[in-house]
Amino acid sequence: MARQTLTLILTEFSAIVANPINQSLLPQSLRKLIKRGQFIASEDKLMQLLIALFSKETMRCDDFPMASLRGGTAFSLCVDPCYLQADRDQLLLFHRGLTLKPAEAEQLIDTIAYLFDDLGGSLTMHSPNQWLLMMPIKPDVEFMGLDRVDHHAVAEFLPRGADAGLWIRLWNEIQMALFDCPVNQTREAEGKVPINSVWFWGKGAMPTEWQAWSHVSGQDEILASLSDHSGSTWRDDIHGFSDIQANQALHLVNFDSDKDWASQLEALDKNWFTPIYKALKRFQLDSINIIIPGWGHYQLTAASVWKIWL
Repeated sequence: MARQTLTLILTEFSAIVANPINQSLLPQSLRKLIKRGQFIASEDKLMQLLIALFSKETMRCDDFPMASLRGGTAFSLCVDPCYLQADRDQLLLFHRGLTLKPAEAEQLIDTIAYLFDDLGGSLTMHSPNQWLLMMPIKPDVEFMGLDRVDHHAVAEFLPRGADAGLWIRLWNEIQMALFDCPVNQTREAEGKVPINSVWFWGKGAMPTEWQAWSHVSGQDEILASLSDHSGSTWRDDIHGFSDIQANQALHLVNFDSDKDWASQLEALDKNWFTPIYKALKRFQLDSINIIIPGWGHYQLTAASVWKIWL
């Protein structure tokens, strides 16, 4: 009989588990799973974890193949809108949570598109918060993945390599072009954060040997793209653990730390944590790997949940 295993990714849960006060909000079933699981600490962010889960090789890199996953060529690059905030003697970068309307993104792209003419580059909108630069040649420069830089000072993450100076100058010119553009004037008048910069990234290499999963689910564009490249079966209509029938399953939970925690945790407990706990106790599920980006992994077997002394 095939053994059923589940890998469950809990996005943005680090805000809960890293704080002892917030841990008391966790559903009892999840607390039991965490308490009885073997914990392996890891500061890897979501993108690094996803690449690792779909690759048979060990991939440790500063940048990720986001441009390729967005449908670009080997010479493409992600150019994503962000906000730079001056903090004493450093600049902090923020990308997550900057909600842009399609019309705003189009106007911002029009504002800076001419700056890429000398590179022969064409800047387009993949989505309002995700832009893609198509180029005729591959730049001799290394970038840092956006999720590693988000909410951090940018100084130590700037481009490196033979062409680094060119890209840093271009980055500064883009900031000057965006400084007083009409879109940002309107956003600031509405009390919104302006888009005063971009971040170059997404030039990393794709895995050379893919890891296929018999089941992948979760409403995430990158997850869907990785599933397609790896030959995995991806579904976006999975609402709970009972919907998963595959033996080797991967599911990503979209938890939004900026929204009501109680209602989200209640729904997750009903659809995922309690059914998973019961399935383990009944030996209907052999093992589970709970991954919390930026925090670590909890590995649990069916036998582990019977360790009631823990």
